Amino acid sequence: MRMPTLPNMATLIRFIFSPFILPILFVYLLPYNYVPVNAALALIFIFLSLTHFFHGYLARTFTMTSGFGQQVDQVAETCLSYSALVALVAANKIFFYWVIILIGRDFFVTGLQLLAREKGFSLPTSFLDKIMTMIQAVYIAFVVFNPYQSANLTDGWNLCENGLLIATLLLSIWTAQRYFNQFKRHSPPPASHEDSPDILQASAVITPELELDETEKNHWYDQS
Repeated sequence: MRMPTLPNMATLIRFIFSPFILPILFVYLLPYNYVPVNAALALIFIFLSLTHFFHGYLARTFTMTSGFGQQVDQVAETCLSYSALVALVAANKIFFYWVIILIGRDFFVTGLQLLAREKGFSLPTSFLDKIMTMIQAVYIAFVVFNPYQSANLTDGWNLCENGLLIATLLLSIWTAQRYFNQFKRHSPPPASHEDSPDILQASAVITPELELDETEKNHWYDQS
C-alpha cells in the first residue's frame, strides 16, 4: 500500500479536522467563553491554516508538486474556512451576513474561474488574494479567541476584531472585482450577427434563389 507523501498528509489532516472535528469543538466549547479554551481552539485553527503553507513548502522542497495536489489543497483550504465560519455563526460569535458575503464571494470567483477555463484561459490566484486569505484566517482566529465580544464596542479587543472584519470584507470585494475585470479583459468579444457562419451560409443559399426569381420574372415579361 502506497503511503501518503508529506504534502498530502498535511492536506489530509485539514480534510479530517475541518468538517468533522473543528465545528464540533467550536459549537460546543466556545459558548463557555473560557479564555484557555478559546486560546486552544484558536491555536488549533491557526495550525490547520498553516498546513496550507506546509503543503506548498514541502511540495516545492521535495519536488512533489502536481496540478491535482494543488487543486486538492485548495479544496481543503476552502473547506476549513467554510467550516470555521459556519460553526462561528452557530456559536453566535459572528454575524451571519458577513459569512454570506465571504462564502458568496468564493462561489463567485470559482464560477469565473470555471467559465474562464471553458473559454480557453485561466484566472490565476493573485498575491492580493493570498493576502486576503491570510487576513481572513487571522480574523477567524481572533474571533475564536476574543473573550470580550459581549463588552461595548469601545473595548480594544472588539475594535481590533471589527478592524480585521472590515479589512477582510474590503479585500474580499476588491479581489472579486479584480477577478471580474480580468475575466472581461481576457474574454473573446461576442461574434456579431453579420459575421455569423450560419447567417453567411444561409445568405449564400438564398441569394441564387432570389436571382433566379428575378430571371424568371424578366423572362415572363419578355414573353408577354
